[in-house]
Amino acid sequence: MKILFTTVCNDKYAVGAQVMLYSMRKNIKGFDDCDVKFFHSPGIADLSEKNRSKIQTIAPNVTFHEVDATKYISARIPGAGNRAVECRSAYLTLESFRETEYDKVILFDVDMLCVGDVSELFEYDVQYGQVGVNTGLVVLGKKYRIEGVYQDLISMIADRNGDAMDQGLLNNYFRGREEPIPRKFNHYPLKLMDADSRILHWAHYDHIKPWVINEWKDKVELFTGEGPGYEYPDVSVGNVPNAECKPAFDLWDQYYNEIKDHIEA
Repeated sequence: MKILFTTVCNDKYAVGAQVMLYSMRKNIKGFDDCDVKFFHSPGIADLSEKNRSKIQTIAPNVTFHEVDATKYISARIPGAGNRAVECRSAYLTLESFRETEYDKVILFDVDMLCVGDVSELFEYDVQYGQVGVNTGLVVLGKKYRIEGVYQDLISMIADRNGDAMDQGLLNNYFRGREEPIPRKFNHYPLKLMDADSRILHWAHYDHIKPWVINEWKDKVELFTGEGPGYEYPDVSVGNVPNAECKPAFDLWDQYYNEIKDHIEA
């Protein structure tokens, strides 16, 4: 069975990508026999040669595809907050629908951490599978990886208001056709992490990702209190992790420290 993992990455997320890939190699049976493709594009998702080299050292089965940005320039993005500047890159995930030579294509976000084996997804009998409405991890069978679907999705880019970006677009297009997969494969909120979790997702944190946590220590109060698992003081900060989320951040640090010398070289 031919399996492809796809993701989108820019220089800002390169450290997260390296840790995610390392965790995938460590925990997924047969991962080294799979293909992994990173989509990037100058001006939309810039990924330097240095970062590409570091990523490929972590996982030699990674290849990079530079996407023609023309079709994505018109993509609408959220109108509020500094999050909007980099949101257009998220649409590059649509290139996954052109990968027709594989039995399964699994889309993943790089602000994730793989903490268990997910190889059972290779055998899942789904054509479009995701956890709830979150598209941080999507399993594609062959049915929708055709040029017609790809062109439909591209045509929708300029028509959407951009608030939910690629996630809103995909949920709208596949409404009624999506097939649920267990939450353990895209586990969020982080406070719900348990022994069955396979992939943790920093989905609720626009800015405070684990690889930049030190930049926020003097700006906001981190890992205090309880409640919903995150607070939202203002749009420039986004959600702030509370005490219940700290174990997930600590686990990410453990993986980071195992490859710290490589990342910081």
